[in-house]
Amino acid sequence: MAQTLSARENSGFRSLLIKAVNSNVEIITPFGSIIGEVVQTGTIFTIPLDYVVLKQSENDFVYIPIASIDSVIINKDGELL
Repeated sequence: MAQTLSARENSGFRSLLIKAVNSNVEIITPFGSIIGEVVQTGTIFTIPLDYVVLKQSENDFVYIPIASIDSVIINKDGELL
């Protein structure tokens, strides 16, 4: 079952994404949607606290500022619906 959070609350998105590490997500921003696996949130000192990192392929990573996230869609089984 997919879980959606659409409030513009950075701490809510950050908490949700920390729980979603190693899961596939779709992140909606004003610039479009990004699909990938959450590999890091701002818990590692080299990644700013207000960013999330998605892995889109073996060598393709996307850094997304949490403040630019409009919504997050996660499937509890790790796959998007």
